[in-house]
Amino acid sequence: MKNVKAIFVVLALAFTFRLAWAVSIPVVPLSDSAAYDKFASVLAEYGVYGWTPDQPSAYWPVGTSAIYAALYLVFGHSYTPIVVLNVVLGTAIVGMTVWLGRCLFDANVAFVGGCLMAIWPSEIAYVTILGSELPFTFLVLLGFVAWYSRRLNTTACGASTGLAFGAASYVRPIALLLPIVLWLTALPNWRKWRAQLPMALLALAVTGATIVPWSIRNTKVFGEFVLLSTNGGSNMWMGNNPDSDGSYMSLPTITANVNESKLDRALGEQAKRYIFSHPIAFVLRSIKKAVLLHVGETIAVHWNTEGIKRRFGESALFPLKLITQGFWTGALLLALSGLVIMMRANGIVSTMMHPVVVTWGYFTAIFAVTAIQDRYHFPSHPFIAMLAAIAIVGVARLAHGQSLWLTTKDIGAQR
Repeated sequence: MKNVKAIFVVLALAFTFRLAWAVSIPVVPLSDSAAYDKFASVLAEYGVYGWTPDQPSAYWPVGTSAIYAALYLVFGHSYTPIVVLNVVLGTAIVGMTVWLGRCLFDANVAFVGGCLMAIWPSEIAYVTILGSELPFTFLVLLGFVAWYSRRLNTTACGASTGLAFGAASYVRPIALLLPIVLWLTALPNWRKWRAQLPMALLALAVTGATIVPWSIRNTKVFGEFVLLSTNGGSNMWMGNNPDSDGSYMSLPTITANVNESKLDRALGEQAKRYIFSHPIAFVLRSIKKAVLLHVGETIAVHWNTEGIKRRFGESALFPLKLITQGFWTGALLLALSGLVIMMRANGIVSTMMHPVVVTWGYFTAIFAVTAIQDRYHFPSHPFIAMLAAIAIVGVARLAHGQSLWLTTKDIGAQR
């Protein structure tokens, strides 16, 4: 009963903060948010995904815009349903963080990690932003919940995991490989690794089957096979060309009638040639981008700029950026401390192969070899929160005269 009350308190805290922000800050789409709004509007009105009804696109994954288009069809062109959805998704993300924390660590780490996610400023501020971060994080965590569920048999776990990661792939294609990522975390335990192979293969197959309809659509539109989006090569080029600083770059001159798929493939080939001709520089650049990916976190305030100014004035922007940046820096330092505590308690190999660490590493590696923005580390927030919670729980144990100790449960051994 005590645990149920604790979870309720965390969820109530998360919901209250998000609702308070939602009613305080009006939605004014900027940058990518404006693009999502445009794509959703065209999709809802004309049934075509693109900037205009006569120019279909797949440059950005369709998932986020499709969700908004569905809301526009039902409720009309209003941002209120999107904000309501974001509040629900944000609260659910907190709940699933608590659930995973109990599975992968213990009740104390779960509670503290959930509290961190509940009050995370950028997570709160994102409810008034049209973006992919909240739906992607929700669907990824949903896949994790399915994978580690003890109430489902192997077939149900694999199928549910595949559906969740397949849906997440429509939002960001990097979710496609998550079944393999989760399976590889069992590698230190040969028996568990072998036992989970059928579930991993099923999850991977279902994930692949889920994206088939959109792949068929893309192939018809562009006259050649396109898996989910036409920005993979472009993103690789942005992070790997002579003028790149690792972040967003405008693409080379694009004409109105350009074939997105061919342009993406050409840019990808340019990036590969540059990488192969400068392999050491590529490695060093990727390491630098991995670090820079985690330096800042002010995008949630930046993309809420106009809404904040309308409600509180321009003077509120800098303090809010200080809050989001300060919280992020503290959480990151705590997470790194938690990582050290795990290593001392469980060994380096066991720690580095832990699902929380591997997933954070996977997301980081994907963007480190392509292009970075501070929002790209958002899907790692729940995992960073759990690691930070380990440090906080450890300090609390020391304050009570106990040893800095942690037990990591052997998840999946029952299967």
